[in-house]
Amino acid sequence: MRGVGYGGCVFTRRVLLSFLVFCVGLCLSCNSFLQNPGHYDLQATEVYRDDCGLIASPESLWDGSLLITGQVVRMDFELLEMQLVGRFLESGERFAVDGSVANATAIANGQECLLDQVSVHLEGDTVCATEFTGVLRVRYEARRPDSCVCELWARFEAVQDGLRCEQQP
Repeated sequence: MRGVGYGGCVFTRRVLLSFLVFCVGLCLSCNSFLQNPGHYDLQATEVYRDDCGLIASPESLWDGSLLITGQVVRMDFELLEMQLVGRFLESGERFAVDGSVANATAIANGQECLLDQVSVHLEGDTVCATEFTGVLRVRYEARRPDSCVCELWARFEAVQDGLRCEQQP
């Protein structure tokens, strides 16, 4: 009898292990998002506030490269070579990333500033695999001078390799 019980236990373990592997595979397939990873060109579509004078031309913003792992989103952001980290939100078509840098030197209002902290918040809405739109907030914090304490708020669009949604094959 001992061999029968042992064989039954092994069979049950195999079934449970197979079921577990199936469930993990199913969960991983749920984390596939439409947004492509890779390099994106960001352009401002509307500027709400630019106390810093950061936008040289009406459309220029910093570029970024997305890396998507499960629900985690990382963006290597061109501004001060920051790394923004966040996640996809419930719908799977929206994501938010944040990042900050301390003790940075940057130009604000035409002067060089020693900043205590620079923080960035970016929210993106997937339009298609190669395009997303969203809002961006950049905040410069410094003790002095007051002209170095400023913010940029803008709405933007981000396009990968110049492929807008309507141009995709």
